[in-house]
Amino acid sequence: MKLALKNQYDYYTEHEAELLRQYADKHLVISDALQVFAFINPKEAYRFGVKNFGAGHFMLHKCVPGSLNVVHTVNCAF
Repeated sequence: MKLALKNQYDYYTEHEAELLRQYADKHLVISDALQVFAFINPKEAYRFGVKNFGAGHFMLHKCVPGSLNVVHTVNCAF
C-alpha cells in the first residue's frame, strides 16, 4: 500500500502542471493504476474511491497550486 501511495504521489508531482490546467480546484482520486477522476465535492470523491478501489487503494488530493506542501483531511460520515 505504501508503494502505491508513493507512485500516486510521484504521478501527481510529475504531472502537476497538466493536472492543474485540467482539474484546478477539483478533488482528485488517483487510483493504484494511476487513473485520475475529478470531483467538486471531497466527500463524493472519497466515496467513489472507496466504492471503486477500496480503502487504501487510492490517493485523494485537492488540485491547487502548492498543495503538495499541505495535508488535507476529509470528514465523511456513512
